[in-house]
Amino acid sequence: MGCPRLDGLICSGDLATYCTAGEYAAAVAFLTRFKDEFSLAPERIVLVPGNHDLSWEFAQAAYDRGDQTIYDRADATERRRWIVEGTQYQVRDEGRYGQRFHHFSSLCCELITGERYPVDYPDQFAFHHWPDLGVLVLSLNSAWEIDHYHNNRAGIHPGAVSRALNVLRTRADWTGCLKIAVWHHPLASDEPSRITDHGFLERLAQAGFQLGLHGHIHKAEASQYSYDKHPAGRRLDIIAAGTFGAPSRQWAPGYPLQYNLLRLSGQQPDKSLTVETRRREQVNGAWKPDARWLQGPGQDPLSRYFIEL
Repeated sequence: MGCPRLDGLICSGDLATYCTAGEYAAAVAFLTRFKDEFSLAPERIVLVPGNHDLSWEFAQAAYDRGDQTIYDRADATERRRWIVEGTQYQVRDEGRYGQRFHHFSSLCCELITGERYPVDYPDQFAFHHWPDLGVLVLSLNSAWEIDHYHNNRAGIHPGAVSRALNVLRTRADWTGCLKIAVWHHPLASDEPSRITDHGFLERLAQAGFQLGLHGHIHKAEASQYSYDKHPAGRRLDIIAAGTFGAPSRQWAPGYPLQYNLLRLSGQQPDKSLTVETRRREQVNGAWKPDARWLQGPGQDPLSRYFIEL
């Protein structure tokens, strides 16, 4: 594409498939070469976990035999800690359960960004301020409640959103930034593995976030969440990335390997964004423009679309 430099890299989850050491070694090798080639500092790389970035083995080991009497007395929130199959009851140990992201944290995040991923769910957020671009990126974990049994329980921890927005309110120097949030799971999908509680979007829109980035569905898509019901109202444009390197058996029908290149232009409040979509149809083939964005009857589709911010 003739792109001589990049200002940042955002990976919206699933850096591994089975959360193994070998997979993360491959991811780290790729990311290290990538950041060296484009001279990206660690703070210019944003990594969020996906459902493939937590260990099923660690999750299974966190559950112990539970007592039905205790389960019967538990409220709905407490029951989310349990697995019930027929007459078998298992309850998780929270200390061991929090280690599900250990491999993602120590074998990937720490080696690329220099920081481990937090164990406590309300701490699973981070701000990435890129002052020369006027950009602020908030990373969130939509896989915090997922395990080997509850593999579709996607969502954003309300405590993480609250703590993040509390930090945001104290930073007057971030006021004029273009605010972007990134997580892994979709808001709408044909599959059950989607975020059904959209309350966090209301709070992000109120706080001035304009873009939301996610992955998981293995296909590039564009949608919009509107908080105010008028054209100039608060909204988030939602940008879904395709899959950059999933095994071919996991590709969505009709969608090749993909990634997005985001081009920002202008200054706030008149910034605009061009989303360039790239594709690779053959596993060992070359990357090329992905002309899938329709422009109207009789018009050729483009490999890019535009967002006014």
